[in-house]
This record gives sequence, structure tokens and C-alpha cells, in this order.
Amino acid sequence: MPTITAQSSILTLLLKPRSIKNEPLKQLAFLCGAKSSGNKKELINRLAAIADARHAEPTTRRDPLVLSIDLGIRNLGIGLLAPVASPRSVKHYSPPDFRQPPRVHLHAWQRRALLGPESEAAAPDPERFSPASLAVIADRLVRQDLLPLKPTHVLIERQRWRSGGGAGVHEWTLRVNTLEAMLHASLRTLRELGHWDGEILSVAPDRVTAFWPPATETGADSPKTRSRRSTKGVAEEEAPKKTKAQLSSKKHKIGVLASWLASDEIILPANQDIEEALKRFRNLLTGTRRSKGAEEKLEPRKLDDLTDCLVQGMTWLKWEENRAFLLAKEAHMFYEEPKLLDELLASSLLDSGI
Repeated sequence: MPTITAQSSILTLLLKPRSIKNEPLKQLAFLCGAKSSGNKKELINRLAAIADARHAEPTTRRDPLVLSIDLGIRNLGIGLLAPVASPRSVKHYSPPDFRQPPRVHLHAWQRRALLGPESEAAAPDPERFSPASLAVIADRLVRQDLLPLKPTHVLIERQRWRSGGGAGVHEWTLRVNTLEAMLHASLRTLRELGHWDGEILSVAPDRVTAFWPPATETGADSPKTRSRRSTKGVAEEEAPKKTKAQLSSKKHKIGVLASWLASDEIILPANQDIEEALKRFRNLLTGTRRSKGAEEKLEPRKLDDLTDCLVQGMTWLKWEENRAFLLAKEAHMFYEEPKLLDELLASSLLDSGI
């Protein structure tokens, strides 16, 4: 079990007799992207482990270039993004900043199918989704598509085994989860062999969803825009139909991304192709019609695949920014000021148990 070390000395303040209670610790874990359930000892050790891991990172490492993946066999979303600038100093931080989106450069943003549709005339191929077939797909994806982008971090959406509390595990779920494990194994192997020196991280989608307030609370979503947006933007694979909770999560993320895209200062296109992709995405969100003959490269039903990978990447960057501040040694003045802690509690809107 992790222990409080000199590197995470800021957390020793939490062990003093006048230290904060369990609820603010949950808020800290929530804002850092960590599991926020558990008792006080578990929370402190969890935060200490994060602080120590940050301190152990090499100081000469290049700036992060994050490859965020929304996993799917038919609908794989990929986003490559980098923070615009380093996090601000402690003196320039206030509690509302903890849930403001980071400014990023978007270098790549695409959705693709790893397998094409089966021919209706041909008999079904029983080996189409076999481990051997999926291994070939995972290998090609990693070596030909992902690593040439030279990411420092690869974020892979953590898959679930069951949906909606169901007792059974669907066959399509097994396929996607098998692919997830193969991607982790392929990336880890290439790293251990010295072909790549990045980090592989698994991201829980429920923590991503819970982190951002609804778009209506940001003030960026107009009633006209909200009335036009519907769950028609939610994609369905050959997998089981999504539950109401999943549909709500997808709609929530699309609304959050729409609020960010309402500003030109949050997501900055790194090239002309990305600028055009963002423009098409905005048009689909607002219902703007394209001129006749214009090529439609973004399908409205696939908005969620592109949304998930981008929101996931930006959320992780925000967690890293929060960790750099909240777990820094010089942040002691924040913890020692009760008023700031009260503001932290008021601004976090924590969904407990995540």
C-alpha cells in the first residue's frame, strides 16, 4: 500500500489533527480523475500514489501528445491532441478553474471501421471475429496507424462486460473487450522491446462523463441548439441496444463538446483538415444544411464516436492539470484556507461512488 513520502508531502497536511474531513478528500480524488469512494485512509493513499507517480516522471520528457481512442470494431474514434500551454501556477488558480476545459491543439480526429460489413450474399465467416483475426487487426492498427503518430500517451476507453445491469454478457461485448486487451498487450510489448517509450492508460468512461457539468449549466448551449440536438446522434453498432443511461451519457458528452466548440479559443485546429472537420461537426450539431453537391464526410449517427475520443482526451489532460496543482508541494496554502475548501466543494458537484 502506498505511503506518504517526501515527494507527496502536501498530503501530510491532511493527516494533521485539524485536517479536512472525508468529503473534501473525495472531491480531490474526483478532480484528479481517481476513484472517489472509500474511507479516509484509502483516499489519502490513492492521492499519495498519484503524487508520487507524478514526481517519478522524468523531467526531460517531451510535452504530452495524447492519442485518445474510443474503442469499437465497426466505429473506432481517434483523437490526437496536445495542451496549448503548461498549467498555471498555484497563485493564479481558483476553484472554478478545476472544471474548465483545457485549451488544446487538435492534430488528428477521425472515425474508422476496423472491419467492413459482411456481404449479404456470402455465408457468414465463423472466423471473422476469432482471436487470430482480431490479433491481426490489433497489430495492424497499432503498428500502421497509432504509433506513427508518435504519441506520448495512449488513452484507451475502458470497456464494460455488462450493460444496464444485465446478467448476460453479449457476444459483441466479448469481441470488443478482446480487442481492448490485445491493444494493451501489443502496446506494452512494443514498449518493453524499446520500439516506443510512451504510456498506456485505461480510462473509465463514467468518470469522464461525471466530470463535466451539463452543457446547459455552462451557458454555452442555447435553447435553439438544445432543441435541435437529439439522440439521433448516438451510434449503434451491431451490439445490443444502448440503455437509457448510456444514451443519456452520449447526449451529455455531445452537449459538452458542443459548448466547447461554441468558442474558438478551446479546441484549436493544428491543420486545415482538422479545421474543416470541426466546421462540419459544428454544422451537424446546429442542424446547418450543407450546399448541394457538398461531400458529407461526417455521418450524424456517428457523432458520439468522435465526441467520446475527444472529450476523453481533454478530460485526461484536465485531470493532469488538476493533479499538477492540487498535489503540488506549494499548494499547502489552498488546503490551509477553509474558504477555498468550501469553494472547492461547491464547484466540484461530485457524483459520489465513481
